[in-house]
Amino acid sequence: MANNCDDLPDECWELIFNRFDHHSHLESLSLSSKKFLTIINGLRTHFTILNPTIFIHGNLSKLFHRFTHIKSIDVSSFRGNLDRVILEIAKSDLKVETLNVSKNNRLPLEGLKVLGSNMKSLRVLNCANLSKFCDIELFTIANSMPWLEELDISYPRNNLGSGFEMQRLNVAELGVTNYGIELLSLKLRGLRKINISGNPFLTNNSLMALSSNCVFLKEIEFLHCPFITQLGIEFVMCNSPNLCSVSVDGIQIPSPMYMNAIDFTFARGLSSVEIHESVISDELLHSLAKAGIPLRRFTLAYCSNFTFFGILSILSTYQSLEYLAFIDVGFLTDKHMSDLCRYLCTLITIKLKLCSKLTDSTFFTLAKNCPFLKDIDMERANLGGGDGTADIVKNSRIMSLNLAYNSNLSDECLRKLASICPNVELLDVSSCLGITEKGVAEFLKGDSKIRHLHINDCLGIKNIGTGFELPKLEVLQAARSGIDDEGLAIIGNRCCRLLNFDLEGCVGATKVGLMEIFTNCKILREINLNGCVNVSTVFVDWMVFSKPSLRKLVPPRLSLITESQRELFLRHGCLVCDGYSSKRYVQE
Repeated sequence: MANNCDDLPDECWELIFNRFDHHSHLESLSLSSKKFLTIINGLRTHFTILNPTIFIHGNLSKLFHRFTHIKSIDVSSFRGNLDRVILEIAKSDLKVETLNVSKNNRLPLEGLKVLGSNMKSLRVLNCANLSKFCDIELFTIANSMPWLEELDISYPRNNLGSGFEMQRLNVAELGVTNYGIELLSLKLRGLRKINISGNPFLTNNSLMALSSNCVFLKEIEFLHCPFITQLGIEFVMCNSPNLCSVSVDGIQIPSPMYMNAIDFTFARGLSSVEIHESVISDELLHSLAKAGIPLRRFTLAYCSNFTFFGILSILSTYQSLEYLAFIDVGFLTDKHMSDLCRYLCTLITIKLKLCSKLTDSTFFTLAKNCPFLKDIDMERANLGGGDGTADIVKNSRIMSLNLAYNSNLSDECLRKLASICPNVELLDVSSCLGITEKGVAEFLKGDSKIRHLHINDCLGIKNIGTGFELPKLEVLQAARSGIDDEGLAIIGNRCCRLLNFDLEGCVGATKVGLMEIFTNCKILREINLNGCVNVSTVFVDWMVFSKPSLRKLVPPRLSLITESQRELFLRHGCLVCDGYSSKRYVQE
């Protein structure tokens, strides 16, 4: 007798449910049985709060009671009452380990104090890109959460105002200072990772304090800090015994002040090195090659004064690299990459952005010689500009392709790439003006694995081609493309699991095509119609009330939506907002 499926242990069901691509796919299963509901609730460990409707009828506290295993909360795209959210988190019984409050306004300091006193489990705090972040915020974090292990305070958007206004304020009111970092380093003795990039008042003293007081420090990022020099970098190398990752910029070699290259031999555990916007020499790259460190990740971005032979010394020495990024290395050619590929047999991710001499020949070479490669980024290269004679070998491991801004990319080239990469899940061909729906359709035929498709600014693409359903496609970014009503009908018929749809500036879209989307895309959560001039704002009412799953909508013109209408839509569960606050389209 066959065993009843209800008798299967919960652990077996967890293994099954964990193989689903997205938590939204489990919603219908959670409704079919109380047992499934309990198991699925326990599997949810990450929670993204996007919508102010979360407070209606106490929904946020109810969700925290339902999903009791939440470890990570992201409020970076939340545009409501952040103080209230932080207090709700603090009052919950969750054991949150990671909190992302980036891209918000000033931190709710009182809420952070309560959070610190109630939630000792918190280890990771992301405060990047806040509108206001100064020493007072840093002091509150240091005093309230001394057990933090990872902190990101990068790129605050502090408005420094005019010179006269700056004179009336002390430096501590303008941004983070050395004093703030020194106090933080004394409080957060267990700190393992910190990003202080984009804080203009910090100097070498901040690096010295962090290296001296935070003995467990493993990763440090300090890009775009103009007063941090090579002396500070060398101090970090010599005095952080556990350092495994460093991101630096502004190195000026050769320079009368620094005649010698940085000595990497002191940082024996260094596995990731990123060098940005620096004047470096082959001597520095040779020094890194001779250091004998366990390098796994290497980045050169917007640097100058080095040659192919400097790169060759790095790659020939460290043949176990998993991540490699060359950004704006203009001298690289297909021949160079062919020579380098022999050393890249363990590579998983490669970024070759703004390398304008690299063509599809380099792509074919990478696919053939890098058997573990998953992610290829060749944005603003010269794909389509090669002779097309290279060997074409299928690589089933490649899952992500960023090919945006390749002006020579053609449908024929896309056809070849699709034959090489049959399992691609993310394809970005934005601003590739030479392609049409025929090229994109090559990636969408058969058993397509595509989950994210970006065709922004592709006027030649009017639809995504006909064929079978695309049940895995969840995110479609088609802003300012040629998508019209006929294309919308095709999308509605093929993309039954579509979650997020960006149609900003698509003048060919009208009510007729959108009705196909809203009728057939049963679980649509977000749609952007900003600038769709042929869609009437009156139609917004129908969209909101006909689609219970809809959580965010950007109307053709927000100015025509009254405040009372927005409140009504919000009570219905849909946030109607402007284009700026809707730029995040990928659900966690």
